[in-house]
Amino acid sequence: MKNHGAFDACAADFPRLPGEKSDVARLRRAIEAAPRGVLYVPAGQYEIDETLAVTNLCSLLFHKSAALRAVAPMEYILAYDAKAQHAKENLPEDYNLFIRGGDFDGRGLASCLFLSDYHHFTLADITLRNGLKFGLKVNDPAQRKGYELIAANVYCRCNMPGLAGNVGIHTSGGDSHYTDCIVVDYTTGVEVSGGGANRFTRCHVWGGCIPPRRAGEDCEMLVNSVCFKIAGNATLLRDCYADTGKIGFYINGTTSLLGCCYFNNFFFKMDDTTVIRHEAGEALVADCTFIKTSPKSTIYRGPGAGVTWRNNTYTGYDDADVPAADRTAIRNTETIYGI
Repeated sequence: MKNHGAFDACAADFPRLPGEKSDVARLRRAIEAAPRGVLYVPAGQYEIDETLAVTNLCSLLFHKSAALRAVAPMEYILAYDAKAQHAKENLPEDYNLFIRGGDFDGRGLASCLFLSDYHHFTLADITLRNGLKFGLKVNDPAQRKGYELIAANVYCRCNMPGLAGNVGIHTSGGDSHYTDCIVVDYTTGVEVSGGGANRFTRCHVWGGCIPPRRAGEDCEMLVNSVCFKIAGNATLLRDCYADTGKIGFYINGTTSLLGCCYFNNFFFKMDDTTVIRHEAGEALVADCTFIKTSPKSTIYRGPGAGVTWRNNTYTGYDDADVPAADRTAIRNTETIYGI
């Protein structure tokens, strides 16, 4: 094996063999060559027709222009199972596993990336396109063994029709940090279905670019859309932006919204929006900004009890729209529907 310095194997050293019609087999050989090491995947197009499974604690370093494209139906393009990380092998637990870089396109044939059984894992600088069900799915909800995912600059985007109902980032893990993650045109942007103490900072969910399926309907990915859907406990969203979703923040577990914002780009003609839909759990809504850009916009739907409103800013709403507990907040009643 060549000496690659900063990494242990390079996918360029594993070409397709005669008869191989995709890049799956060569990438599997490359992964197998770097157990508990680092595999570098150079720029290029990689055709994937079966799920690539990583179970040997090989960390993956992709060139930013390493593009993995699904060319056949499968569950995920890449599934990373880190349970061997804490197996009894007389080896120290590896808390520095990672996936960095790369451009994964499910092309409506597959979800992009699944991560399970991780203990302090870094995911960074990755693009997840056109996931059939998920851009990123974190953890098996039946097991919930993952914790401390450090996710930064994860970009999820759909640019093809026919994928309504999918989720950009879905997690049932806990104690994790998501920073500067962007989700565009997934029906649900970020979903926390379980786990606790997840933190989301400067995450932005928006949609509307994929046109309506039928005349008179909302844009395809805006139908029943939710920017942030939270059912875990002690979830904190700080400086997050719910931008053009039917529901901005769906709260079904103890949640804090700090410095967050809701805006509906009325260019896409979606109306009858709800900023916060509250089902259960205590909620703190503080220092947030809510902007009314369509006639039928409601700030809050829910039981009313269990929500603390503090120092929020309302633009385009009148007194009757604002929760009673927050009517001393700053308001600008200028009508801005023409945005």
